[in-house]
Amino acid sequence: MLEAFAAWLGKSPLTGFLETAAWAVPAIQTLHIFCIAIVFGGAVIVNLRVLGLVERDQPIASVLDRFLPPIAWAVLVLLITGALLIASEPNRALFRTIFWIKMGLVAIGVTATFAQRRAVAQGPSWDAHGKPPRSFQLLSVTTLAIWVAVIFAGRWIGYVSGWPGSPA
Repeated sequence: MLEAFAAWLGKSPLTGFLETAAWAVPAIQTLHIFCIAIVFGGAVIVNLRVLGLVERDQPIASVLDRFLPPIAWAVLVLLITGALLIASEPNRALFRTIFWIKMGLVAIGVTATFAQRRAVAQGPSWDAHGKPPRSFQLLSVTTLAIWVAVIFAGRWIGYVSGWPGSPA
């Protein structure tokens, strides 16, 4: 089924356009990388605040409220640009295990990042004082590690072989 989808996508007008417009893929990659920087930068600030390393004078909820909207918009653009990058070379991504690992990590990273806001919204008394429980700090360290792993996995896609027998 995945091979049929990749074959269909590879023959689509969108893939044809992306293959012939010399500027398209570099422009999409640039926007994709810019949005990765927004997501990662926002996640770093949020999680360093949870750990008490930056913006200690700000409640965690305020920091989350400031950085989660740009993260959300950047994730949306990442989905669009990522889909376009897949369309430009369907076999390059779809048949590599590291691509699917990256997608799983992105889902976990987005969920963990936004779960922090949900946890803070429940009104913990520690937010006003700036010292969250260890479990929340552990979530922050884990979330940062996930986002770093997403970046590494994304770069790794171009350097690994496709599955045995795949059209990649």
